[in-house]
Amino acid sequence: MRLISTVATKNRMRRTVRRLIALACAVLLSGCTHLLYPADRSPFVIQEKIRPIPNDVYVPVGTENSFLHAWHFPAQTKSKGLVIHFHGNGQNLTTHFLFFKWLADHGYDYLIFDYRGYGASSDKEASQAKTVEDGQAIFKYANDNFPNLKVIAIGQSLGSNVLVRTLQELNEKKLFKYLPKLVVLDSSFLSYQQAARSVLSQRWFLYLLKPFTYLAISDQWSAKNKLALTPNIPALFFHGTDDPLVNYELGKKNFDLWPGPKVFLTQPGGSHTSAFGNPRFQQSRLILLKCMDQALSGVLPFEACEKY
Repeated sequence: MRLISTVATKNRMRRTVRRLIALACAVLLSGCTHLLYPADRSPFVIQEKIRPIPNDVYVPVGTENSFLHAWHFPAQTKSKGLVIHFHGNGQNLTTHFLFFKWLADHGYDYLIFDYRGYGASSDKEASQAKTVEDGQAIFKYANDNFPNLKVIAIGQSLGSNVLVRTLQELNEKKLFKYLPKLVVLDSSFLSYQQAARSVLSQRWFLYLLKPFTYLAISDQWSAKNKLALTPNIPALFFHGTDDPLVNYELGKKNFDLWPGPKVFLTQPGGSHTSAFGNPRFQQSRLILLKCMDQALSGVLPFEACEKY
C-alpha cells in the first residue's frame, strides 16, 4: 500500500508540474505551447483565393488509413528543385505557407505539409514520434512522385528538430535516396527540453519552473540523442539574436555540431523565425536562393554561397 501511495503521489506531482508549465507557456502566447502541439484544424485562408492555387496532396503514413495533408505550389518557371517545408508552432499550413510560397516564383516547386493532428491531416493529435514518422513519409512521397527533382528541406522552430531527427532516422535505415541535397534550419534547436527551458527563461516569474521541464516535456525524439547519425549534407542556418522563444545560443550550438558543409546567418535584432517573416530581413531571401542554387549545382564550395 505504501508503494502504491508513493507512485500515486509522484504521478500527481508530475501532472501538477505539467499543468503549471503548460499554463506558463500559455502566458507567453506562442511560447513553448508549440512543444505541446496546439494544432488548429480551421483554415486561416480560402485556398481558392491564393495565387497560384495550391494543389491538395494526401500522403499515406503509418497504418489505419492515416494520412498527411499537404499543399503543392508548382514552380512558375522551369523547376530547379523541390522544397519541402517542415513548419513549426501551432496553427497549420494555411498560415505557414506564407513563409516560402514565393519560392515558386523563383523556379522551385514548394511542398508544405501538416503533421497528423494538424489542419486537414488525419488523427486526433500529434506526438513527437508521429511527427518523425510523418517526416519520413513526406520524403518518401517526394522521392516517388518527383523522381527527377532534387530536394531541399526547410525546418522552422519545432520543424527544425522534426526535420533533423527525420534525417537521422533515414540515415540509420540507410534510406539515402530520400535524403535532401540541402537542409535549411530557421530558429532551430536540438532538444525539446532545452527549448522549453529557453521559453521559460524569458520571464523571471517562470524561471523557477525550468528544472521541472524534464517532467513535462519528453526528449525521447530530440535530435540531440542521435547526433552521430546526422547526415553529412550542406546546411544553412538562420537565427535572430533577440529570439524570445528559442535562444540564439541553441541555434548556434546546433550549427557547431552539424557535420557537413554549413553556413550560419545571424539576424541582428531578429526575433523568432524573423528571417523570412519580417520585411526587415529581405536579404535573407536572396541569400537563401543563392545557397539553394549553389547546393544543387555544386559549382563552388557551399560555404561561399553567402558571399557571392
